[in-house]
Amino acid sequence: MRRRAKRTPGRRKKSKVLIFLDVVIGILTAFLIFGLIGFMASRSDNYYDRKFGGSTADYAIQREDYTGLLNDYYNDYGIIGLVTPGFEENAAVAEYADAAFRYGAYLKNGEEERAARQKARMEEAAGKAGIYEPEIEKIDQILSMSK
Repeated sequence: MRRRAKRTPGRRKKSKVLIFLDVVIGILTAFLIFGLIGFMASRSDNYYDRKFGGSTADYAIQREDYTGLLNDYYNDYGIIGLVTPGFEENAAVAEYADAAFRYGAYLKNGEEERAARQKARMEEAAGKAGIYEPEIEKIDQILSMSK
């Protein structure tokens, strides 16, 4: 006679159909969660908005948030040295702000040679500012008040 293996109480063997359905439900849940995360992220000012058609740099300029603009510039453009097409004027304002901040610091420390290099960077960036040319004057006003 064959003995039957004892089953532990409360533990039943799942059928293959139920296992398959569990896997499908898990995959669908993962897609739903990642889809919602992507949807929520697309509604915010994030890296992908700046890189692929958003205008966070424009908003920073409109809010006169030049330090935020500089931060974005160094995170997005400064590391690789390339500017995304369509953002050249925004990058020029960021370059101008960076050079202007450094120019003021070098002048305060009496480093004339380094200040002259930053002045040249300021002039070059001002030439590329395009529609944001009025921002150059605002940056100069802000820096003259902080001296």
